[in-house]
Amino acid sequence: MTISSHPGLKLLVAIIVAIAVGIISDSVGWGIGTFFISMFIFIWVASWIFGGPIKGKVEVNDELEELLNKLEAIGNIKNTLPLNARGWCNSLGLFVQFRISANMTRLQAGEQNHSQIDAWQDFLESGTEWKVKKYNAGDWEKLIDPTFEIANWLIAYGGLPKEYEESFNRAVQSFKREGHLELPS
Repeated sequence: MTISSHPGLKLLVAIIVAIAVGIISDSVGWGIGTFFISMFIFIWVASWIFGGPIKGKVEVNDELEELLNKLEAIGNIKNTLPLNARGWCNSLGLFVQFRISANMTRLQAGEQNHSQIDAWQDFLESGTEWKVKKYNAGDWEKLIDPTFEIANWLIAYGGLPKEYEESFNRAVQSFKREGHLELPS
C-alpha cells in the first residue's frame, strides 16, 4: 500500500508539514501555503505515480465480463429494492453501486469506502462493452456469488421480512465464520 491509498494519512502528513514550516519560518502564511502545496503533491503527483492497483485500460476477458455482469445484477436488484432493504445487500461486506444515466451505466464495487473495481458502459460509444478503469483482484471477489444469492433472496421477498430478520442475521454470521450461506426459506 502506498501513501496515496490512505487519504487520512495524506491529510495528517500535510498538516504536520504545514505546522513545522509555520513554526520554522515563524509565519502562518507560509504554514498555510505549505499545507496546500503538500496536499497538491500528495493528491496529484503521488496518486499519479503510485496510483494503486490496475488503473487505466483494463482488458475485459470472459471471466471479468462474467464478474461485471453479476455485479451489475446485484446493483440492479439493490436499486429496485425498497430503500430500507438495500443495505441488507451489503451484509457480507461487499458494497455495489450501480448507476444508470441516459447513455451510460457506472459500476463500482468493493469493501466499504474502498472500491476494488470501477467500470462503465457508454451506450453511444461502445454499445454494451464494459470499460474498466480500475480493477484490483482479491478476496472480495469471493463475496460476489453469496451477495448475488442474498440480492435474489431479498428481491423474492421484496425486502427482509420481519419474521426472517433473526434467521437472516444468523445465516450471515454463519457465512462469515464458516463460508457457507444458507438463507431462510
